[in-house]
Amino acid sequence: MIRCRGSAEHFQGGPLTRDELLTELEADWPEPGELVYIERRGDHYAVSRTDFGGIVAGPEPDAPLPDAWIYYTGWQARHKDDLAAFFKDLLAEMEAAAGGEDRCRWSADDPWPHSH
Repeated sequence: MIRCRGSAEHFQGGPLTRDELLTELEADWPEPGELVYIERRGDHYAVSRTDFGGIVAGPEPDAPLPDAWIYYTGWQARHKDDLAAFFKDLLAEMEAAAGGEDRCRWSADDPWPHSH
């Protein structure tokens, strides 16, 4: 497992602010095939990266669940051109999954299948 400054041993609250998290990920861009785990506890974030086939990171078994978390893989170099938009969307998706703002792309009244 590859450990970043905000990795598993620091999951209790995480030492990173949102800006520090984004700076860390930008400075050490994940390799293709890596699984990235990001969690938020209050205003603090933690991140851990796992190589393909490695041990998947997550909260310790006896620790309380984080307020929000997301796993992400499939990093592509094209995201480097607009990091702000990419990470804004990724973290918004994490918050939506934790009960935040609804990010449904389609109205419930829009018939299936969807079209553009």
